[in-house]
Amino acid sequence: MNRLEARYRRLLACYPRDHRARHEEEMIGVLLAGARPGQTRPTPADTVDLLWGALRVHARRAFGTVSAPAWRDGTALAVALWPFLMLVDALATALLGAATSLNDVGIAALQQPIWIRWMFLGEGVVVAALPVLAVLLGRRWIAVLGAVAFVLYQAAHPDLLRLDTLLLPNHGPVLLANLVVIVVAFMPAVHRAVMLIPRRAFLLWGPLALAGLCASKAIVRWADVSDHQDIVAWKPVPWLIVVALAAGYASRSAEGRRAALRLFLPAAALGDLGALPFIPTPTALAQIGCAALAFSAGAATAWRAVRRAGRLA
Repeated sequence: MNRLEARYRRLLACYPRDHRARHEEEMIGVLLAGARPGQTRPTPADTVDLLWGALRVHARRAFGTVSAPAWRDGTALAVALWPFLMLVDALATALLGAATSLNDVGIAALQQPIWIRWMFLGEGVVVAALPVLAVLLGRRWIAVLGAVAFVLYQAAHPDLLRLDTLLLPNHGPVLLANLVVIVVAFMPAVHRAVMLIPRRAFLLWGPLALAGLCASKAIVRWADVSDHQDIVAWKPVPWLIVVALAAGYASRSAEGRRAALRLFLPAAALGDLGALPFIPTPTALAQIGCAALAFSAGAATAWRAVRRAGRLA
């Protein structure tokens, strides 16, 4: 293989694997036949044409009729994962609430009756955990119980139902009412989708997501907003890095890529990505860059794992 052919093949690697298996040799033959004597690099026109063709093939597969099953399964997977994200959010809020109580009140906080501590710190976690159990176990009655618990929880927190509050970040638990309805209506598909996720993935990404979201919330909770606006502006970064790495992990499958796409914006809202228009442009670009780099690292790791598994097979 000469240098020109090797470079053409590197460009053709942008095409899907099965497409290359059918057409690569034919395309290489046409490209080499049209090359000039002594040419060692693809021309700019050939490079642009090959990359544009790869983009078109991927776009047809991503959004064409052939991708309908992957979009359907990816949507079911996104619905199945949303309760887990809400549970992580509730756990992070409870942990920071407990830490704040200890910081403000000291050891006296531990001397309160256990039911008082549970009421203020644990009720949100319980409400968020019921939909997770409904998805994991595939039980409709647990989803109904979760809806009842959600209504009772909201009755005790009427401010969360105000329109201006609903539009603010970090009030995602309000969406649990809609979630329960969706879970009840599509329980079999959601249950099957979540069963596709390896248990080791939950054991890895669950604690990472909790740590990232706790760090994001803690930045604002313990920073003096008036004196440290530059620090507060970085609040989303720990959470977004975890989300991006998880998306990179999910990119090893068509369903995972689509689920990550559907979940990214609402998940990013948990870290106040929605505040980007109100912070300096360089900081906003740096935040997005952190997430992009993390996603690239996760995607590259997943791609290497897929290639290694293919060689072993």
